[in-house]
Amino acid sequence: MEKLIDIKSKSKPKQSRAVAKYLAQYAEEDTIGINNLNRVYDYVVVVPLCNESVDCLETIFSNINNNVLIITVINSPKNKPIWQDTNARLINKLKKESINQDDLSINSILLKFNEFNDVLLVDKNTINQQIPSDNGVGLARKIGCDIALRIYSDGLIKYPWIFSTDGDVILPRNYFSDSIVNCQNYSALVLDFKHFSDDNNLNDLQYLYDFKLRYYHAGIVYAGTTYDYIPLGSTLIVNMDCYAQVRGFPKKNAGEDFYLLNKLTKIKPIKYRNNEIIVNIKSRFSDRVPFGTGPALTKIDNLIHTDEYKYYNPKCFIHLKNWIDFLQSIWSEGSLKICAPTDKNLHDLYEFLNCQKVFENSRAQITSKSRWQQFIQQWFDAFKTLKAVHFFDKKYTRLNYFQLLKTDAFGKVLNPIFYDFIKDNDKN
Repeated sequence: MEKLIDIKSKSKPKQSRAVAKYLAQYAEEDTIGINNLNRVYDYVVVVPLCNESVDCLETIFSNINNNVLIITVINSPKNKPIWQDTNARLINKLKKESINQDDLSINSILLKFNEFNDVLLVDKNTINQQIPSDNGVGLARKIGCDIALRIYSDGLIKYPWIFSTDGDVILPRNYFSDSIVNCQNYSALVLDFKHFSDDNNLNDLQYLYDFKLRYYHAGIVYAGTTYDYIPLGSTLIVNMDCYAQVRGFPKKNAGEDFYLLNKLTKIKPIKYRNNEIIVNIKSRFSDRVPFGTGPALTKIDNLIHTDEYKYYNPKCFIHLKNWIDFLQSIWSEGSLKICAPTDKNLHDLYEFLNCQKVFENSRAQITSKSRWQQFIQQWFDAFKTLKAVHFFDKKYTRLNYFQLLKTDAFGKVLNPIFYDFIKDNDKN
């Protein structure tokens, strides 16, 4: 492990107005009192844990040899006593194996080990500390990231990035050292991922779901949106200052990664590091969140035949591209020319999104082509992009995997990255 830096040799970084305001007004109360750490760390990573095995941290960081502070928010909702018991075993194990324990607050403790990274354990599992079920993993991530921001503002984290991952991953050796190189102009980074399992059936199910994620990504890349990444909470790295500007993770029990990245893209670009630094994620069934990988695998497994699992018709993405091209065309010859598109599919979406009123209300603010492009980027965001795909989805029959690959329209959406994924993973 890299040598730890003496706290006396590190000066406190200049705190931005956004960070100061966030910590004063929007950070969770769990950050209060987190101010007596006596080491400086190069990196900080936040890992929410719920109903995980007692050796999960050792597995996650088995390849890591960096000076890292691990902030783990061990959490459970009130209505899951079995999860609470599992979490308690993990907490007890970590405390038992540590060589030193420093109480930081009423529910936070810094654990130090002989042969492992320091762990700042936040207990959101004990009675009266548990997380409301409606907030779930979103609040757990926010608590951890808020604490990371507080520690960074005290000058105890070298690099201005919050690494975020989950309890079912194995991080690559270059996860910390290589991922943030030359990325100062981005609000967040999204790393690539690969699922793994010893169960062949589970691998087959996982491929169908991963295909869905990568197909949607290929579709929006083809359409030309700037929200062109795959949002997974286990693969995110967020700039500290940008995190504060968008007021942190939303307190949602699922989709918190999607909504955070949606906000971040509006202030600075997101860098999707495809096929560069790969996070390995264990395939497994799970019901800890209402939607996502675990529930999706269960849904596919419950089908009579996997041919029943359907995907968007590629025409949805073709129309999406035409729609984005239409939005760009509204600024013409030095002025904003607001008129409904003549294409029926686009016209229907124009009406559905109430565009005439939205654009007219914004006309006075649009004084140049760059201002119009900025408006489009802010208004037609990741959420509205998904909404548009769902709108077109109602017009066309969904296709199963084999039907989709045979359609001519699929070839338009297919790109080299997506093609390589299919070639490397399709067993048929």
